[in-house]
Amino acid sequence: MSLPSFFPILVATTLAFGGAAALAQSQQYREQEVLDPATGTWGELPEPPPDPPTDELGRARTLLAEGNWRGANRLLKRWLEENGDHDRYLEGVFLYGESYFERGWYWEAYEQYEIVAEQGSGELFQLALRRETDVARAFLAGKKRRVLRIFWIVAYDDGIKILDRVWERTPGTRLGEIALKLKADYFFNTGELQSAQDEYVNLAREYPAGRFTRFAALRAAEAAAAAFPGIAYDERPLLNAQERYQEVLRVYPEYAQQQRVEERLSGIRSQRAEKDLYVAKWYERTGRRGAAEFYYRQILADWPETLAAAEAESRLRGLGFESVETGGAP
Repeated sequence: MSLPSFFPILVATTLAFGGAAALAQSQQYREQEVLDPATGTWGELPEPPPDPPTDELGRARTLLAEGNWRGANRLLKRWLEENGDHDRYLEGVFLYGESYFERGWYWEAYEQYEIVAEQGSGELFQLALRRETDVARAFLAGKKRRVLRIFWIVAYDDGIKILDRVWERTPGTRLGEIALKLKADYFFNTGELQSAQDEYVNLAREYPAGRFTRFAALRAAEAAAAAFPGIAYDERPLLNAQERYQEVLRVYPEYAQQQRVEERLSGIRSQRAEKDLYVAKWYERTGRRGAAEFYYRQILADWPETLAAAEAESRLRGLGFESVETGGAP
């Protein structure tokens, strides 16, 4: 057969085989698609759902993710009873604690986390301590703990003790830093100002380059200032506050400017002037003119730009001292 006569046959055969292959490929793709009856178009088959976990701890995690704490709790309790020597036993204990935490039974959760913290290591140890911190946070926020499966009691002290244990186990870490801050914030917010001051000072000392160091230094000063009960009482808290604010001003000048530390120091000076004015008035009221004069003049010397100084000068003139500068009596 000559080439010219053979060529059309070759082309036709090639097209036939090519068309058949394309049709087979099209059918193969069509088998992987699904017809949308609403639009009449073909689209890809949806991904099949993932296989459910085959191990019981995996199933427990799924139940917890679905919010089924009760089912997870039952499954894990049975698994722990049957697998005391399993190499994933502590993982099961941790998940058992999670089932209690999701229920809001924080003390029961803490007891499980504590087992993991005492016996575990590595990532599981860290997870347990983070969750213990969450339990403490819940208690300090007012969540109650169950006693004898009947009574519910406040657990602020338990929250503090848990944070102490977390700090003891993780000194120098970010988690330890958070534990100290939570304690200090709790004392500050509940008005336990001396404890708050001590904890903030400890936080700043233990973490000199930490995230909360400036904040802790400022809060220590605020706690000291807030501890001053009034001008009729000892001014030592004001002296502590003044010293702490001055330290913030020296070490963190930009932060001090943002937090208006100079204004706060001015307020403390005014309070100290009012304290001296109170003492001077007491001496005046009890007829001890010399002591009253001494304190009034001391106010003018120490706190010249305060309202107390203006009143002290007025009081001196009222007592008959014509010259405030010389102190001359009539």
